[in-house]
Amino acid sequence: MSAQTANNLTTRAILIRLALALALCATAWAASERVLYRFHGTDGWAPSSVIVGPDGALYGTTVTGGTNCLGAGNGCGVVFQLTREAKGTWNETVLHDFAGSDGDFPNGSLLTDKAGNLYGTTVNGGPSCSQLGCGVVFELVRGKADKWTFMVLHDFALTDGANPYAGMIFDSQGNLYGTTSIGGNTSGCNPPEGCGVVFKLSEANGIWKETVLYSFMGRDGAMPYAPLTLDEAGSLYGTTQWGGAYGAGTVFKLSPGKHGQWNEEVLHSFSSYTKDGGQPTYGVIFDSSGNLYSTTPFGGTVGEQGWGAAFRLTPTKGGRWKETILRSFDENKITGGYVSSRPVLDGQGNLQGATALGGKYTCPSEGCLGCGVVFRLTPRANGRWSEAVLHSFGEGGDGAIPYGDLFRDSAGHLFGGTGLGGYTGDPCDEYGCGVVFEITP
Repeated sequence: MSAQTANNLTTRAILIRLALALALCATAWAASERVLYRFHGTDGWAPSSVIVGPDGALYGTTVTGGTNCLGAGNGCGVVFQLTREAKGTWNETVLHDFAGSDGDFPNGSLLTDKAGNLYGTTVNGGPSCSQLGCGVVFELVRGKADKWTFMVLHDFALTDGANPYAGMIFDSQGNLYGTTSIGGNTSGCNPPEGCGVVFKLSEANGIWKETVLYSFMGRDGAMPYAPLTLDEAGSLYGTTQWGGAYGAGTVFKLSPGKHGQWNEEVLHSFSSYTKDGGQPTYGVIFDSSGNLYSTTPFGGTVGEQGWGAAFRLTPTKGGRWKETILRSFDENKITGGYVSSRPVLDGQGNLQGATALGGKYTCPSEGCLGCGVVFRLTPRANGRWSEAVLHSFGEGGDGAIPYGDLFRDSAGHLFGGTGLGGYTGDPCDEYGCGVVFEITP
């Protein structure tokens, strides 16, 4: 597990100190952002994603921070709640402070049921595997008087998956589905770590049982870092960051078959250093016509690693899917780069998302690289898509390096988190511990 340990430590370092030496220019955009909360380290550090709960409060995780695991770094992360006060300010409550044995590095989005209970994953932690641990699935049960009870539903053990970076989804029967970035067939793909799995958790009499639905083997995809999407027929859709026909990732479909078997189909294989996207890290979404949309952090530029792309997959006759690149992000246009979220589809058919780099402002790190943006892509009559920057990060303490999926509420407001920015006092450094923000349309 030494290679994966190194990868995890590298990921943690990137989130806390993300810095790339790329020179960017500046243009003027009007900001529409409001910072709802600035983290202070002991209450969380580097929020990934936030959701709006059934009670109207915001819930999320920070990948590090808290008061535990301080000897090994900046904390193992927390689950937090933000509630709106009468004067419009937001108050934070730490619902759980991870300690390593119960999970470490909660990276994916939370999921809530009708009762308001929360479900999530941690990349590391738990009693299985060595060193950092293989990760867990957890639940926070809402009790009376706002009391919350933390429960570990499943400890991963490598052969059944390990290191889940993404959140999970429910089906209509209350089963949970998710992905792990490694584990599974540890001898047939990338031994001894494996290439990742798609898993299902089913509850009976208070006991949750895991079933591995599919183990990736490389040619069919490798290392899924993204959550899944479920269609009406019960098929699952997702992405893998690596693998496929060209090694640069895939979009895949898993369909339930006979005797509990699931059949995988690769809908698209990405290729590096072309106009195609590369290394998809986030999940896919459907529109009302059955098209799939998503983003890649890399690709989109011929002969270069690229700054990422937004794409659409359209089903065609014969069961094939056609890819259309909607937007190739360009380091020379200061409209954002290194796409860092799955797109959100609004009621007008626009796509909204975030990039970790680019934008108007210079981040307090090496080089003029930009602090990231929230963008909107709008379809035009000629089949092209135009981009508008809704907010450019990096002004004052408004956050920097947005990371993780955005959440869109019924009023069209967007909520998200940034890995850096905000409060820069002790124990945070000059880069800040991150913020939760709201973008108002």
